[in-house]
Amino acid sequence: VKRHEAYERLAAAMALVPSGERREEDEEDTQGKLYFKFSEARVPCVVRKVLEENGWHEWDPEKHPESLWSLHWKSGRFKLSDWDRCMPHQRINHCPKTSTITKKDTLHRNMKRLAGSYGAVYNFVPTTYVLPNEYVHFMREYAEQTEPEIWICKPSDSSRGRGIFLIRDMSQLIYDQQYIIQRYIKDPLLIGGFKFDLRLYVLVPTFQPMRAYMYEEGLVRFATEKYTCDPTSDLTNVYSHLTNSSINKFSPSLNENKAMIGPGCKWPLSRLVKYFESCNMDAATIMQRIKNIIVLTLLAVWPKVPVQDSGFELFGFDVMLDSQLDPWLIEVNASPALATDTELDMQVKGPLLADTLKVLGMKPQPVEEKKKGRKPLSHSAGATAPASHRRPPSTERPLSNTSSSSSANNFSSSSSAVSASSTVR
Repeated sequence: VKRHEAYERLAAAMALVPSGERREEDEEDTQGKLYFKFSEARVPCVVRKVLEENGWHEWDPEKHPESLWSLHWKSGRFKLSDWDRCMPHQRINHCPKTSTITKKDTLHRNMKRLAGSYGAVYNFVPTTYVLPNEYVHFMREYAEQTEPEIWICKPSDSSRGRGIFLIRDMSQLIYDQQYIIQRYIKDPLLIGGFKFDLRLYVLVPTFQPMRAYMYEEGLVRFATEKYTCDPTSDLTNVYSHLTNSSINKFSPSLNENKAMIGPGCKWPLSRLVKYFESCNMDAATIMQRIKNIIVLTLLAVWPKVPVQDSGFELFGFDVMLDSQLDPWLIEVNASPALATDTELDMQVKGPLLADTLKVLGMKPQPVEEKKKGRKPLSHSAGATAPASHRRPPSTERPLSNTSSSSSANNFSSSSSAVSASSTVR
């Protein structure tokens, strides 16, 4: 049977490429371009938006080799082999072992251990017990109360305010998974009668050596109903007691013009600093004490992170001030929320991610790597990567707003940072 003429022309036009080889045109298409990889279906829109605005292209597993991408971003954790397989130009947005501060139970254990070694300098986390393991210890503390106190209960490995409840009486303590129970900060600093906390963004491009940057803008997250903790107050009113934006965005009073706060449930950090200054508070000292807490917390995780060149972390530190202006660490988030529900979210998180890319200074796959192919690194267990595969020394600048020439404070694991932190309390 004679083949149709159209199929003959098509067959003649097709150039069959042997397995493992790529067309020269394809090489030219990807040469010098930066590619990002998403391995989760739900990635915050602002991440893709910022990457594309900065000239990045999405990696396609159907047509691109694994070695082509320069950034792999996901909210979940990676496997140790993911770091091990990274080539020198590739970065992934988490580091191994950092869950020692990003899970509520392990954060408590590490802070308790360090408080035992270094004393009151680590007393910036409210009294905490892990249930059920430390139930007996909690009951001893509970029995010694001279008057009923409020305790806040949280799932050990949860986020966005899910599963949180408050109790005054043991009969209210009901849990079906590992929880932490924490002494409630009953005298928080209030603005207009509303409770608030701070979400601060800290980039750690490398743990060996330790190098960390606090972004100069952050979010102040308010409860949307006035705070009270008198004995008759309703502890189930989450809009009064919890500051999570994921909860308060559903509050009936969210868009009301609340006293001193205004509509919504967020301020930029810069507005809070101006508020402190207008009230004759020493904003610089308050912020320095918060930075000291961040330094001490990072020093808790630094020795545990294996030597590797590929991972970095963008942490979300949640801090609350009490009425005496003492800062308290509430938790550390490994993947701080990057949803942009409001214009303020975009104003803060967009420049944050853009500056993160600048600090990391990532580059496309070098031509010589394309020719050599993948050379796995073996550093996930703490071994130092071979010198030929190590990333050159970083020249990144401190993380700052793209609209500002001033830089944020540079934290390090040096002894001077530790001694400076002795002023936390």
